[in-house]
This record gives sequence, structure tokens and C-alpha cells, in this order.
Amino acid sequence: MRTRLSITSVVALLSAGPMMSFPVNEAKADVAVPSRRNVAEYNLTANVGLKGFDPVSYFAEGGGVPLMGDSKIRLDYEGVTYLFANENNLRTFEATPARYEPTYGGWCAYAMSFGSKVDIKPAFYSIHGNRIHFFVNRRAKQNFDADVKGHEDRADGFWNQISGEEPRR
Repeated sequence: MRTRLSITSVVALLSAGPMMSFPVNEAKADVAVPSRRNVAEYNLTANVGLKGFDPVSYFAEGGGVPLMGDSKIRLDYEGVTYLFANENNLRTFEATPARYEPTYGGWCAYAMSFGSKVDIKPAFYSIHGNRIHFFVNRRAKQNFDADVKGHEDRADGFWNQISGEEPRR
């Protein structure tokens, strides 16, 4: 059976807006909500992150040596395209992308600790815990590494101000 609503009824329903309430589906309370991404603030070239380097290759499970990714082995992940040196690294990334994404949208971590977005050279990086930081040069890396906790804390705050995102952990 179809019910017809008059225009007056529809207007009355729509104008009730805030006064109307709908039951909350409790079952959905446990569903993870994707993190908010602001890729407009990321260090990308034609949407490609890390200058085309394979993010997994930096870690032991990916060989521990930075490798340029293959443009045919790619993944678009939440607005950022990552290239991979091989299919295994692609699958590894897909399983836990947050582990392999660069902090601070791929900007220099040392510069970010001062609130600046400075380009990187993918050969200069540090892995601290579950985070990979990239740098513009060796001196920036050395300065950052001299006080990782202090620089991370400051950079995390600035990254949140700049992008509106929580930093990778």
C-alpha cells in the first residue's frame, strides 16, 4: 500500500527538523570511522606520495633499503597514490597502511617541528617506533634525531594545526 503525503505534510515534517529524533543504531557504534584526510596539505606530485618511492621498502619487511616504486604497481590510498617496487610490498602496505605512511604528509619532520612545510629527499629518513620521518637533508635528520620526542611533540601539534589531522602513530 502506497501512502501519499501532501505538500503541507512534507513541509511540516521538514520544518520539524531539530525537534524530531531518530533511534540510534547501537550496533553501528563499534564501526570504525575513517580518519579525516586533508591531502591538499600533503607533499605530493600529481597525487603521488614519497616522490614515487616504495614506502614499505624502508622497513625491514620490505628489504630495509629505499627503492623507487614501479608506476605499474600502485595503490590509491585515501587520496594519495603510492608506488611499490614489487607486489609483496603492495600487499604488505594494504594490510597495515598506517604503519608505512610517512608522518606529516611527507614533509620534512624537522621543519614541521617549527611549523613549516619543507620538501624532502627520500634518502634522508628515520624510523622511530612505528613512525617514519623524512627530511630535507642530513643536518635536519641529525637535529631531529638529537631530540626525537621533543621534535615529534612539536611537529605533531603543528601538523594538526596545518592539516586538521592527527599525526600518524
